[in-house]
Amino acid sequence: MTRNYEALIILKSVGTEAELAQAVAQVEEPIKKLGGRVEHSENMGRRRLAYRIARQQEGCYQLIRFQLAPEQLEELKRALRLNETIVRYLILSRENGRPVAPVPVAVEAKASA
Repeated sequence: MTRNYEALIILKSVGTEAELAQAVAQVEEPIKKLGGRVEHSENMGRRRLAYRIARQQEGCYQLIRFQLAPEQLEELKRALRLNETIVRYLILSRENGRPVAPVPVAVEAKASA
């Protein structure tokens, strides 16, 4: 039996778009090797980190929704820890496979001149 998961991964922001795509492929590869299935992968862009992590001030955020057997989750976490392009990651379980609502982006109001 597989469960639905969602992972937010912060990758190092050094390199070109092609290198970033290769790093994302390296993140998705262990999921597939462990018998999982990637449902959706979304690049959320490059953002400044709130504080320096592993000598990085910026990170490329990647949101991945996937299915994986629960007993394989620890092995996936181990593979993500060993990946040098990953600064931080967070894996959450998606209850009952319901899609997670997108996070609204705050829009700053322009001050009238």
